[in-house]
Order: sequence, then structure tokens, then C-alpha cells
Amino acid sequence: MIKELVHNKKAVLVGCNYPKTPYNLKGCINDVENIRRLIMKRFNFDRRFIKVLTDNYIPGSWAMPTGITIKAALYEMVRTARPGDVLFFYFSGHGTAVPILKPGQPLRLDEAILPCDFNLITDVDFRDLVNQLPEKVNFRILSDSCHSCGLIDKEKEQIGPNTLRKGEKSPECITRGKSIEFHVIHDIIDLVSDAAHQATNIAE
Repeated sequence: MIKELVHNKKAVLVGCNYPKTPYNLKGCINDVENIRRLIMKRFNFDRRFIKVLTDNYIPGSWAMPTGITIKAALYEMVRTARPGDVLFFYFSGHGTAVPILKPGQPLRLDEAILPCDFNLITDVDFRDLVNQLPEKVNFRILSDSCHSCGLIDKEKEQIGPNTLRKGEKSPECITRGKSIEFHVIHDIIDLVSDAAHQATNIAE
């Protein structure tokens, strides 16, 4: 009798409440705990292969969810993936839209999530990540943030406000949005880097 091969299931779960800032949120770390319980109970993920990053400690939290640590966790998950693996990334926190300014071209906005240190992770980063996946790997991204639809640019299967019919209201417009306007982020980056006017086009 040949045993059926059990494929690995791995997850990276990120919750940012941004404590002690003007942009604090209340429920993002609770979201991570609920998602962790859900994927373990309903989808048979093993706790050992679930990496949790939160900006307020909870049991099992691996590190602060800075831009670098989130990217490191994601790229490690992708680097070790094998055909048939199931990968899952969950983010709960603020999102934003990054203006792309190119001479002679219309203004474009890239979607991004905001790690706790405001080191943005954009749809360009997610596209680069997905492009490195081996064939036959199932990778799902669930982002509970504003501007989350379109985080994987040009991917055919996406669900979010961009899929609404004309005239429908997005839930983002009804409830308090998880969004910070880009000019605010720009000012923060200028402040912490002591490099005023050096970040005119952060996307580049």
C-alpha cells in the first residue's frame, strides 16, 4: 500500500495595530489570532509552519512586522516551496496607494500595505514574489486593508472593491477604512530619515 504524499501547508500571518501612533487600530492582532485558529482547525495547517508577526506580542509571535521581516518571511516561504505546497499570507493593517510619477505618462497608483515601520510593501513586491513560485504551488493572499485589491498586479483571480459593479458601494466606504493617505507616509519618511525632499518618488 502506497501512502499518499502529504503536501506542506505554510502560512505567514501579519497584524499591525500601530500602537502609540495617531494611526492605531484596535483589532488587527485579534484578526491574526482568529485566522490562525481558523486555518489550523478547518484547513489542517500545523502550528509549527505558521509564522506570526505582530507589533504587540502574542504567544507564538516571531518578530515585529517591519517591512524587512515581512519580506524575509515571505521570501523564505516561497524559496522553500515545492510543487503541491499550499502557501497562505494574511495581512491586517493599513493600506495605501502610491503615486507613480513618470514623465509623459498618466499618473498611476500602486497598491501597498503598511508594515509597522511604514516600510511599504507594494504590488510590485508581491508580483516579484509570485514570479518566483515553483509550478503547481497554491499561494493565496488575504489582505484586510484599504487598497488591497490589486496587490498582485495583473493576477487574474482577485476579489475586492475593484470587482464591484458600477454604482455599488465598497465596504471600505461604509466602515472606518484601514487607509493612510500617501502624503502622510511621505512626511513620516522625510521626518525619520532627516532627508526632506529626498523622497519625491518613493515608488522609483
